[in-house]
Amino acid sequence: MEKLKHSKTGLVSFWVAFSPIICAILVSIRDIFFPIKTYTKDMRFDIFIMCVMLVIALIGLILGIVAITQKGYKKVLPISSVIISLLILSIPIIMIVKEVSKISKI
Repeated sequence: MEKLKHSKTGLVSFWVAFSPIICAILVSIRDIFFPIKTYTKDMRFDIFIMCVMLVIALIGLILGIVAITQKGYKKVLPISSVIISLLILSIPIIMIVKEVSKISKI
């Protein structure tokens, strides 16, 4: 039995899917050390960062699915990147559903 290698697409999908977690940690550290912020400027920046993280997670999901379909390579990293990306993408979806349910109760 031959040893399988990790595909380049699988490696890239894992690191792309993992990068929003690193970004969220860095933003949390920034918020801990600099808790006072002006509302408008920092909120726009935080919303922009969140949107960028979601786009990156979506790219990681697509790359992970592509890497899973490749034959002759290990599937561990692509499967984990799909799981990480789905978890990251589920957070704003849950938040949107909660907000819509609040609006519909009013």
